[in-house]
Amino acid sequence: MAFAPWNDRQTDFANYFNPGYLGVLVYSLAKGYNLTNEGMSLALAFPGVAMALHPDIRKALPRTTATRFSKWLRDYPELRTALLRSTQSLVPQVKEAVLTSLRSDWVSTENGRLIATAKGPPILKSDRTFDDDQKAASFIGKWFAKIGDEREIYQQIGVRP
Repeated sequence: MAFAPWNDRQTDFANYFNPGYLGVLVYSLAKGYNLTNEGMSLALAFPGVAMALHPDIRKALPRTTATRFSKWLRDYPELRTALLRSTQSLVPQVKEAVLTSLRSDWVSTENGRLIATAKGPPILKSDRTFDDDQKAASFIGKWFAKIGDEREIYQQIGVRP
C-alpha cells in the first residue's frame, strides 16, 4: 500500500488528517467497541472515523447508544449522504491510521478484529475539537458494538457489501 509522500500533501489536509491524529480516533473507536464486544471489525474504522471527524454528524449524534442507528439515519437523511461521501473519501487516510495504530501498539488484531490495547496512545490535554472528535469516536464505537454486524451498518449507510 503506497501513500503520498508527506511533503506532497497539502499542509491543512496533512495536519488534520495525519495518521497519528486519526490513529487516536481508531483507538478510541476500538476501545468504545471493546467495552461490550470482543473485537471491532476493521471495516467499521472507516465510517467510524468519518462520523467522528464530520462536524455536522458529530453534532447530530444521539445522547445514548439506545437510539437505533437506522432511526438516526432516517431522522437525518442529509447526514447519510455526508457519511457515505466522507467514508469513501477517507479510505486512504483511515488505512494509514490503522497501520499507525498497529505499529504504535495502540490496537492489536485478534482473528482479524481490532482490539484496543491497555497502553493506548499518549494523549495530552488538547483543543476542544480533538476532545470532541475523540469522545465522538468512543461513543460511535459503543454504538456500533450494539449493532454488531458491520454489513448491516454499511447497508444502512448505503454501501452494498
